[in-house]
Amino acid sequence: MSAGSLFATALARAYRIMPRVAGYVQTNIFVNTRGLGSFPDDLCPLGASRIELADVPRVAAAYVWGSDEPTVLALHGWGADSTTMSTVVAAALDSGESAICFDAPGHGVSPGSHATMREYAHATLAVLQRFPSIHTVVAHSMSSIAAVSAVAESDATNVRSLLLLAPTCSLSGVIDRWAAQRGMPPALVEQIHRELKRRDGMPVSHWDVRTLGLPTMVRVRIVHDPTDEVVPLRDSYLIAADVCADVHEAPGAGHHRIIGGDEMRVALAACLRPHPTRT
Repeated sequence: MSAGSLFATALARAYRIMPRVAGYVQTNIFVNTRGLGSFPDDLCPLGASRIELADVPRVAAAYVWGSDEPTVLALHGWGADSTTMSTVVAAALDSGESAICFDAPGHGVSPGSHATMREYAHATLAVLQRFPSIHTVVAHSMSSIAAVSAVAESDATNVRSLLLLAPTCSLSGVIDRWAAQRGMPPALVEQIHRELKRRDGMPVSHWDVRTLGLPTMVRVRIVHDPTDEVVPLRDSYLIAADVCADVHEAPGAGHHRIIGGDEMRVALAACLRPHPTRT
């Protein structure tokens, strides 16, 4: 165990003595996007074109596959990077689409080692506005919240389909599970909520797929492994109950392998097919 982890464990136990310090340290651990402290080489992926995104804070560039303007945006999960979405890119290309990815703030080749949900959501919004040709967004895990927020906030978006892979329903739920795994008392969790609000400018409760205001014309499909040990299947059904999404269970797909599974390909193909507008 690292010295930082030992210190954080000690603070979790001594939160009554110094609650704000404990909340600050635990929040730093939660928003850390580089568990191993590594930064990948800044190389353009095979077959992609690099597009600089100088107007998007803390995002180095976007990568586009295909000869046309991008139509499918693939968003990686928290602590990962755009390379994890390569199978989604390949599936989109196989369907005759063009695809785009980027490393979220503090992820991959983008600068920094910390990020907030607001930063990821705003970066996604900026990409949607820069490329109005995007009509389908594929998001994994926590990026589902950023995807829904960006689509809901954009007035000019042409997004008609969302494919959520093992999605988290809310940031509050993520924090609760993370804190429970570490045996944190409720008072310390509340300190983390306060610190995140200070950094993010939004209360943690804001980041909930069910209440972000997704337009009703956007079709939502969800693929989730019922035995997912990272994000419980219950999150998907909570989302579906409020945004009228179709949930497809993928037993044995796992939390990370689901990105490259056959179920993803089938669901993406369904998203790409023309469909009647929802009212």
